[in-house]
Amino acid sequence: MTAPTASTALFVPDEPDWCTGCTHPDPGVIDHYSRTWEGTDLHDGADWRVQVTQRVQQGPRGEVIEGLAVIDVIGVEGTYGSTAGLARALMLAQMLADRINLTRRGGA
Repeated sequence: MTAPTASTALFVPDEPDWCTGCTHPDPGVIDHYSRTWEGTDLHDGADWRVQVTQRVQQGPRGEVIEGLAVIDVIGVEGTYGSTAGLARALMLAQMLADRINLTRRGGA
């Protein structure tokens, strides 16, 4: 971790409407997190979690650099028996990631 400078110490861009929490892993970096979709596969006894994350950074000249949104999927490796809830969570997460990424790509 690097020491904060005057410009990075004040780096607090607006939190997007979809964000339910954020972390500051390094000065000038913010990770935004969406709500979490989670469930349990009753057949296999596995728990799963789906969440959308996006990293926002401050560039070398003070500009805001917004990364593309990605979908984090945890615990799905052991989930085979009941997939309806997992499929729904993945579709909702993909819709949110697509909405975020559309604005990052300039509406293209």
